[in-house]
Amino acid sequence: MKTIRKSILVLFALSIALSRVMAIDCLSLEEAGKRGLVKLVIKSKGGCTGQVIEMKIKNLGHQLLNLKLEAGRRLDSKNDSQQDILVTKSEEFAVSNNEDKTLHVYGMCCQAHNSGPTNNSEYSIGRMADSNLVKLAEFIDKNKYFSSCASQHAIWAISDGNSIGGISGDNKYESDKLKKYVSKLTGRPIPKYNVDYAIEGSDETMGRARKIEGTFEYTLPANAHVSLAIYDSTGTLVQTLFKEEAHQSGDYKLYYTFRTAHLDQGTYYARLKMDGMTQKEMKIEF
Repeated sequence: MKTIRKSILVLFALSIALSRVMAIDCLSLEEAGKRGLVKLVIKSKGGCTGQVIEMKIKNLGHQLLNLKLEAGRRLDSKNDSQQDILVTKSEEFAVSNNEDKTLHVYGMCCQAHNSGPTNNSEYSIGRMADSNLVKLAEFIDKNKYFSSCASQHAIWAISDGNSIGGISGDNKYESDKLKKYVSKLTGRPIPKYNVDYAIEGSDETMGRARKIEGTFEYTLPANAHVSLAIYDSTGTLVQTLFKEEAHQSGDYKLYYTFRTAHLDQGTYYARLKMDGMTQKEMKIEF
């Protein structure tokens, strides 16, 4: 009896060791799909930020698979009007032969001007994103900013060229850290204003800058009547902040709101004028 038990234990240990030997080295889900080793069903859970994707994986083979989903992978929406999803949390896991496994994937939208994904919209495994998006996704993964509004805006600052001034959220430390990182990645300076981007709405309004808030500082050496207005790149007036207002000499700091919802993305200029001549100019980009 003892001999039988011992034999069973030896066989059990051998089977575990053999399964480990036969297990395929860690593969990306993309590679496993190309080899026909897995079947993938990828669907949106709705929304742009957080645990927004449900991924079902079936092992089609007869051996254990070690698999990975990389931060920085761009899941491709099968609906061209809806946003692709950038994976922001890496996962490594094993799937036994013929096993079904479900992953709830953290990700964020990466096409600001498309509509948000709807519940149960379908995705393919896609490809790895451009290098700067991959680096940002890995930064989000490392810092565990998986559900961060500021991280979502940081992604759009790279994927769609949105202003770094649009990177904001409830946590100022987190927002500032993301601004500095995106600035370093892209070589773009951090602006001295905040941009409010629409994150919900119709296809026409998604991703548009609704307003810009900041400060305009200036000094007048003498009493004067001055005007401050915003112009587009062709010199066309788009918004007057004040006109021919009497000022005493001295230093000024104006808190302004530039309404941009109906303006094209581009470069604009806030210009302080005295006697029709520009005294100071500030560039605004969104």
